[in-house]
Amino acid sequence: MTSGLAASPAFAAQGFPREVTDALGRRVRIAAPPQRIVVVFPSNVELAWALGLEDRVAAIGGRVRWPESARAKPSIGGSLGYSAEAVAAYRPDLLVVTPSHYTALGLVEAFERVQVPSVVLAHPDLPSVLRNIDLLGRATGADDAARALRASMEERLNAVARTVAVAPRRSVYLETAAAARGAFQTMGTGHYANDALQWAGGRNVFADLQGSQQVSAEAIFVRDPDVIISLQQVPKDPASIAERPGWHSLRAVKSGRVVVLERSHKLIPGPRQIEAVEQYARALHPELFA
Repeated sequence: MTSGLAASPAFAAQGFPREVTDALGRRVRIAAPPQRIVVVFPSNVELAWALGLEDRVAAIGGRVRWPESARAKPSIGGSLGYSAEAVAAYRPDLLVVTPSHYTALGLVEAFERVQVPSVVLAHPDLPSVLRNIDLLGRATGADDAARALRASMEERLNAVARTVAVAPRRSVYLETAAAARGAFQTMGTGHYANDALQWAGGRNVFADLQGSQQVSAEAIFVRDPDVIISLQQVPKDPASIAERPGWHSLRAVKSGRVVVLERSHKLIPGPRQIEAVEQYARALHPELFA
């Protein structure tokens, strides 16, 4: 396995070699601006594209659907695992992986042995999504793009916060999937979707749970949210939720506060989380965005 191309003088002037500390607390030395990057996981791919790194990405990994141009890149693996030999064929000089892809983490040790740097990005909450912008920007020399992207996201987040500050927080049940036999998927504390709801002026009725959780209809009835937001791959009429057995008694259904949104990027912890926050805010407080 070789370490790719040499840095151009334009990038070398930006303070390389440099060291970054990734999500695992690893201190990673990067000798020169990477020119052949292998990026694993959809959120990391979206972040790389948002930082203008598209031309320097040699291959990607994971079930990537967006951006469209990313789908034209070679794929080095997915749910069945990742082969160090397959990755090596693309002569990477930087790997970008995430802990939720455990097999991808195996690449880190393999490439460390041949002194190819790897950066692990984690995204347990919304602040970590912002920190990942800084981390990948520094690791690749895209510092200016990272500063601009983060500033834009923070400006939009603050604009939402100012708008919803004048209204009371509405309790909300966020449905990320409706499983069979009366089981439903939602998110609790320690997840970026929970943070996004808070930024949008909501109070997650399942904030006492941790991360992604399966809940029953009975648990939803007990929490009786002001608003129901259902994320669906192909959005259906919100009336279909009201037609579920017993759901007509919920406060959100009786007040007509059931919103169906396209799932798409809302469960991908990348830069488009700002769009999720804005859409949640409109769903929770439509009167403020008329």
